[in-house]
Amino acid sequence: MHVSGWVTRFQAGLYILLIWCCPVAANADTLQLSPPFQAHYALGPTTSYWHDAQGLRLPALLALDPTFENSEHNRALNFGYTQRDTWLRTHIHNDSAEATSWMVRFEYPFLDHVMLYTLRGQHSEAQQSGSALPVPMRALAHRQAVFPLTLAAGEQVTLYTRISASGSKFLSYDLMAPEAFYAQNDRHNFWLATYFGMLLALSIYNLLLFFGLKERVFLYYALFAFGFTLAILTFNGLGTLMFWSFLGDSSARLVALGFTFASTMGTLFAQSFLNTALYCPRWHRAITYFRWYCWLALFAVLLLPTQPALRLMDITGFTASLLMLVCGLYCSWQRVPSARLFVVAWSLFLLGAAVFALRNLGALPANFITLHGIQIGSALEMLLLSFALAARFNKMKKQKEQAQAETVAMLKQQETLLEAKVAERTRALERLANHDMLTGLLNRNGLARSAEQALERSHQQHIPLCLFMCDLDRFKPINDEHGHEAGDFVLQQVAKRLAHLARNNDRCARFGGDEFVMLFEGLCDPKAIDELRCRIDQAIHQPIKLPNGTLVCVGVSIGASTSHGVTTTLESLMREADHNMYAVKSCQPRYRYGSAG
Repeated sequence: MHVSGWVTRFQAGLYILLIWCCPVAANADTLQLSPPFQAHYALGPTTSYWHDAQGLRLPALLALDPTFENSEHNRALNFGYTQRDTWLRTHIHNDSAEATSWMVRFEYPFLDHVMLYTLRGQHSEAQQSGSALPVPMRALAHRQAVFPLTLAAGEQVTLYTRISASGSKFLSYDLMAPEAFYAQNDRHNFWLATYFGMLLALSIYNLLLFFGLKERVFLYYALFAFGFTLAILTFNGLGTLMFWSFLGDSSARLVALGFTFASTMGTLFAQSFLNTALYCPRWHRAITYFRWYCWLALFAVLLLPTQPALRLMDITGFTASLLMLVCGLYCSWQRVPSARLFVVAWSLFLLGAAVFALRNLGALPANFITLHGIQIGSALEMLLLSFALAARFNKMKKQKEQAQAETVAMLKQQETLLEAKVAERTRALERLANHDMLTGLLNRNGLARSAEQALERSHQQHIPLCLFMCDLDRFKPINDEHGHEAGDFVLQQVAKRLAHLARNNDRCARFGGDEFVMLFEGLCDPKAIDELRCRIDQAIHQPIKLPNGTLVCVGVSIGASTSHGVTTTLESLMREADHNMYAVKSCQPRYRYGSAG
């Protein structure tokens, strides 16, 4: 009993001590602002919170006097997805003898409505902000919820903040000196401008590459970057601050639309970049099936309430991240071209997206990495994939140049062959136009061209010309008795004998039927002409053996003519030679050689 009494007395004393220390504990929960002031104070350790299921305003809240729970640190202010509004309460005391100015800043920009009440005794001041609020209605035109706060000398105030958000509630907030706030804001704006400028440049660059090269991989990447940029612009508050604050509560849906669309385009990009249809058809089919789910999810995001749409976005993004990462690893194991760089680049982005989704779902604590992981990962991923696409572009450019070079070489080869064929055809046509088909000698047209050139040389160089007109004798009986084929054979043999007797610069022609013409340059001596006439006569008189073995003989009547100065023409030479040939046929002794036909 003695021991039991002492225990009872000890418990009672401890209870009285705790009651006596309560005001001290309350003072410990107050943020004391004493000079020299810091530029930044975290409000989490001195903040308590309460979840409101009734949508109360401050007077009703004070009348209800609910029990607030202490957060102790910023990590406790991450509530994930909740339907209820959340109230935060913070006591701040200015120990300075002068009035001070501060900025209350919420770190997470994706908060729809933030209402800050500053309770001074029995009076309160209300300010509002949030990503779903039009910019003119915000306490400060900023991408985050920011509120100016002025404290009089020695003043203590209580801050009550009501937050409504369809997305994840990460309610870390702090107190900053205006100079520190604006300096940090300038740094953040610089990096955000650089980040979004890079995303915009990559989107436009790959879109232009698609229009120039007609390669769909660049289009898929541009659309992926576009959807991601739309979502991250809204998520960071820049989109609602600068472009679409008029959307109000619907602006949060742009985040779900953008990220879900980016997941859909990411599957197309992965298939095209890794060429899964060729290297891993099973993974290609799996990603195709998942993409159908992504299209359904994108349609559902348009119809579902905002918070379920955001939850579906997180699930879709996380699943897409995991699926494409595993696909990339498999392709890398299979040594698919560019797969390793894809895995490294995409893993960074997917890791950031997974951290972002898991933080939104409340599975990971809220800190700088989980809050900005998707931006850090996406920046690194964009740069690495840009290098990969640049390498792909250079490879395609080289392949295109090589193909063009091969095409040009092939075209040149074809052109050379065509030119050779054209030249050959031209020569063939020219031969047809200037040569006799049966004997191969010049025809009338060929004789005229050759004679024109010979006469021009004769006029310029005073070279004499001599023309023989040869008419076969006893040819018609052979043609009648043995047939036209035998007659053609005889003409061919006679043509060969005449061509054999001609010199290099002499011309032989079949003038028609059984008449032949020979044109000689540099021949004018009568004795030489008579000798040549005798040789021709003897050559033609030699027997000719027909294909059937029969021997036949033909004779020839030869008329000659020579040039007589610049007035000589082929027609005049032909007339004179023809006249002399008929004189031979008329048995004039000085022109008669061989038997008459």
